[in-house]
Amino acid sequence: MTDQQIYSVLGVGFGPANLSLAVTLEELGWTGRSRFVERAGDFQWQDEQLIAGADIQNNPFRDLTMPRDTGSRYTFVNYLASQGRLTDYLHLNTKFPLRREYAGYLRWVADAFRGSVDYGQSATRLSVVDTAAGEVFRLETGSGREYLGEKVVIGTGRSPRIPAVFQGSLGSSVFHATRYLGSMRRLKGRDLKVAVVGGSQSAIEIVLDLLNRPDVGQVVSVQRGIGFRLKDTSPYSRRVFLPEFIDYFYPLPSEAKQRIRAELRSINYAACDQDVIDRLASVQHEYELMGSDRLRMMTFSEVAEVTPHAGGAVNRLTVRDVHHGTLSAYDADVVILATGFRDFGLGPDDEHYHPLLEGVADRLALNDYGLPAVARDYSVPVKQSYGPRPLRLYLNGLCEASHGMGDAGALAVLSARSTDIVESLMLEPDAVPVPDGRPTADGLLTERLRDEALR
Repeated sequence: MTDQQIYSVLGVGFGPANLSLAVTLEELGWTGRSRFVERAGDFQWQDEQLIAGADIQNNPFRDLTMPRDTGSRYTFVNYLASQGRLTDYLHLNTKFPLRREYAGYLRWVADAFRGSVDYGQSATRLSVVDTAAGEVFRLETGSGREYLGEKVVIGTGRSPRIPAVFQGSLGSSVFHATRYLGSMRRLKGRDLKVAVVGGSQSAIEIVLDLLNRPDVGQVVSVQRGIGFRLKDTSPYSRRVFLPEFIDYFYPLPSEAKQRIRAELRSINYAACDQDVIDRLASVQHEYELMGSDRLRMMTFSEVAEVTPHAGGAVNRLTVRDVHHGTLSAYDADVVILATGFRDFGLGPDDEHYHPLLEGVADRLALNDYGLPAVARDYSVPVKQSYGPRPLRLYLNGLCEASHGMGDAGALAVLSARSTDIVESLMLEPDAVPVPDGRPTADGLLTERLRDEALR
């Protein structure tokens, strides 16, 4: 038993997803006690990828709150006005804001909620415990702190995807793109040879940034395809980022969802914007005119093996042509993995669920594939033994498989998703939907749902 304070809502992670949730809780009049736990020492968003010139690829009007409330004090437009930069921004006539500018906006909003967040607390385990008030969630952190909550919203973002061949080599010279800028600052030396693995927007941005660094002697881009591909930016394809598409996508059978995701993959994955492709193609052409090999493209290629070389100072990459099977070697001082993030699913690179859910996995309702059964309101039913109120667990920004590509880290649906979650939090227990989209007649965890959760 414990006498710790029990929060009505406990948020894990305080990036854009749960920041939008905090805004929505305030603006929709939530009166319960809420607390957010964030592992970083202060608010940050893509700090490791704030590369000069990089933009956000998202209409700034689709911010944390404007799609729901144009009069909100937390809009991007209000941020610019508060900084005295609205006129300058409008004068630029730019389509998308710079990533650095949008990071400033998010930090400005986060400052308004500083009293609701405990920074520097890395969540390590989630479980269910008994209290005098009934069963509640218990969140443990690496510093030894514990938090209790009736409802938990996981908004940590997805785990980086590390291809199996690199998992034993991670360190100061082999790292994921989410550690890019900090890792490069710590590297010392001249004429570094750097390999960038992947064909994503992050990959091409990193290649361009490396070519602007005087201490980088050569950059090699290793990717399985023919080269950097153009992102599908058609307004028809990008309907996947509209709230209306979620309503269409969610009820579909799993096979149809998988087919749609495969068909529309180039909207968000392994594809790049026209401007960065044009910049890199121009740079590459100029190097060719000069007879320089400072930029090398290893296309239709994958890394088959990574071994230390030259006394451990260099990573020797064995690179295989994906069609001919021929092998070649490349020695790189630094290897950067622009390989994206792991989905929830049954694929070889997928996770069955977020690692933090391991401690409550036996209580979660599962679908036919053994994955958490996520309802339309982003909740996962939790089996409960006793208590006056049902436990509720929400996945905020982790539901691409069930809700579509808008959940793949997209800023465009933040406001709509947080609205769905908060409206669900404010519902009476007998109105909360279950994973088939229908409300229960007598509470979230009826006997029928208890049985399903145990299967």
